[in-house]
Amino acid sequence: MEPVTGPSPPPPPAGVDAAALPPGYRIKEYEIERTLGGGGFGLTYLARDRNLDLPVAVKEYYPGDLAARGADHAVQVRGGEADAAERYQWGLERFLDEARALATFRHRSIVRVLRYFRDNGTAYIVMEYETGEPLKRWVPHNAPLSQRGLLSILNPLLDGLEQVHAAGFLHRDIKPDNIYVRADGTPVLLDFGSARRVSANQDFTNIVSPGFAPFEQYHSQGRQGPWTDLYSIGAVLYWMATGRKPLESAARVKADNMPSATSLGDAAVYGADLLRAIDWAMRSEETGRPQSVAEFREAIRSCTAVDTGMGALTGERGGIASGQSQTGPSGTPSVTTRRNLLGTVLALDLVAPGARRADELAALRVTFAELVANALRGIPDDQRVTASTSEGLAVCFMGDPEEALKSGLLVRDLLNRRHGRALGVRVGLHMGPVRLIPDTAGRLQVMGDGINVAQRVMDFAQPNQVLVSRAYYDVVSRITDDAADAFAYLGPHEDKHGRVHELYAAQPGQRTGTTRREGPSTGYTVTMPARAPVLTEDEVLEVETELARQIGPMARVLVRKAQLLCASVEELRETLAPTIQESAARALFLAGGPNPSRPSSSRSRSQGSASKPSSASQPRADSRSVPSHQPRSAPSRPTSPSSGAPSASVPLGARALELSTQDAAALEQALSRFIGPMARMLVRKESARSTTLQELAQALAAHLDTAAQREAFIKALREALPRKGI
Repeated sequence: MEPVTGPSPPPPPAGVDAAALPPGYRIKEYEIERTLGGGGFGLTYLARDRNLDLPVAVKEYYPGDLAARGADHAVQVRGGEADAAERYQWGLERFLDEARALATFRHRSIVRVLRYFRDNGTAYIVMEYETGEPLKRWVPHNAPLSQRGLLSILNPLLDGLEQVHAAGFLHRDIKPDNIYVRADGTPVLLDFGSARRVSANQDFTNIVSPGFAPFEQYHSQGRQGPWTDLYSIGAVLYWMATGRKPLESAARVKADNMPSATSLGDAAVYGADLLRAIDWAMRSEETGRPQSVAEFREAIRSCTAVDTGMGALTGERGGIASGQSQTGPSGTPSVTTRRNLLGTVLALDLVAPGARRADELAALRVTFAELVANALRGIPDDQRVTASTSEGLAVCFMGDPEEALKSGLLVRDLLNRRHGRALGVRVGLHMGPVRLIPDTAGRLQVMGDGINVAQRVMDFAQPNQVLVSRAYYDVVSRITDDAADAFAYLGPHEDKHGRVHELYAAQPGQRTGTTRREGPSTGYTVTMPARAPVLTEDEVLEVETELARQIGPMARVLVRKAQLLCASVEELRETLAPTIQESAARALFLAGGPNPSRPSSSRSRSQGSASKPSSASQPRADSRSVPSHQPRSAPSRPTSPSSGAPSASVPLGARALELSTQDAAALEQALSRFIGPMARMLVRKESARSTTLQELAQALAAHLDTAAQREAFIKALREALPRKGI
């Protein structure tokens, strides 16, 4: 076997294992293009089949602690250990066992082996190359998941796993790292290195992935069968539905302290039947679990579709009314079900001074829509939706929130450049909850409180002025260290619905040259350059996963920006917390996720690098903070005994509050005065977590911005429900 003739291949890029085969190297008909990844026992490459001219994935057996690469690229056993050769050979046979197992299966949800062979002193498995991403990354990038989204991953995996079991094999290492989601959204099960054929009186090696392996895999005499893989499937679903990794099964044997999926998962999203099925699959005793894929499938077959939408977010003005147009490619972004997420909404309204005929105004609006479309060409179609509104246009950005500001400024400047003072534009920006709903034609409608507030912010703008809400300012000023210099605080403004908005005017280019800030402090008093990341990939991914469950795909962009400005996971969480609007969820996120009592995965890593002032020395405003001249106090919420953070759910055994129609209407009416149509959703959500009307009133008041609003809300409730003792 010789290297490909021609120019010498470039050296491996930084970060690639030095032991990997170099790009351009050919083994049989497969030419290595680059290294995809590696672990303790092997390296995986992207290669090209030169006979068929197709990309393939080539997995090479290469145990780093036992092997070394020779001058001719052959793999050699390292010396120094007497049993090294024996251990290497044992691992090589297990590697070939994986290939033989995979070659047995023909299913779309199981990675397909095209060929396997020995060569170069080792062995290789050639597989189809799939484009997509691991489930570990797919989940945060597609959060918040609906029941349909979770089942779209589960059902194909069950079909493939059933074929594995029918052939007499067990996978024995099902976990998020070993599930890949293709570009079309279908899952595929990878890494059959631990797979074994089931036979009578067989001892299994104890291969364990903590959190996802059942207890019988911790010892060689454990009774393993299809129920073993189903425990792992349940653990993956538990992680997807609750956002937390399951406890190790060995720690659950004597005393099971792991909260159930039923208590942690949102039944309004996933359905009680599905959450109960997850708990069933994860029972510690193997005889207490479903014994076959067919049994587990029967348990989830009764799962009824649940309404995961926030219908109450539909506002009186937001959205695309019947007959109104939506710009951009039909059906983009590719959302086929109702989806709720955090978006940055840019509201624009054309200002045409002087009296004009109706036909002239119509022509101007067409020109305006074309200008906006040109300004948005640099934003990927799958990261924005543009809709017509009663007052102009609204654009919902689901990616970088700074792109929304840049786009609004670009529209304003283009209009000024082309039309001078003859035409102007009012611009409003807000970050808030939105609802994406596909219509029968596959086009997306945008609705929700996020679009309503953006339009109300725009209502206060003068011609050619760009105003942003407090929610938008809080986020942008935290993820970009010099963003605060571009805004001037304008104070609170009350709209015609009686809702108060704190506004900031965008002033790009008006840098003061000092560190003085107007309005509420964000905690930044100096400008520091971004530095190299100091957090590990797993630490960042954990935070991204939790945040994405609350706000959707925007989490990916915000985490990537904020991690460069943070020296610890705690600081990263504090920086990102203002994006979570619900106070209880925000408190849990700050406390370290759904399990605040667990040890933190990292501590401050400020040694040897410059960093911004820590949160201990420079307090930051949270997402509900108010100007310094206003008092700040909040009613107390029920707290969990372990952390003191607001409780996210009613304790096990407690009875949730059952509201009468009259009480629910009074609560919604009083709350809607301050937060608009979102009130209905919050009343429904908090009532499921409260046991008394007084507790519910306090929980709802905690969502309001100022002490004055909270007091007015409680007063209105006392007047509407005088006999309830609020």
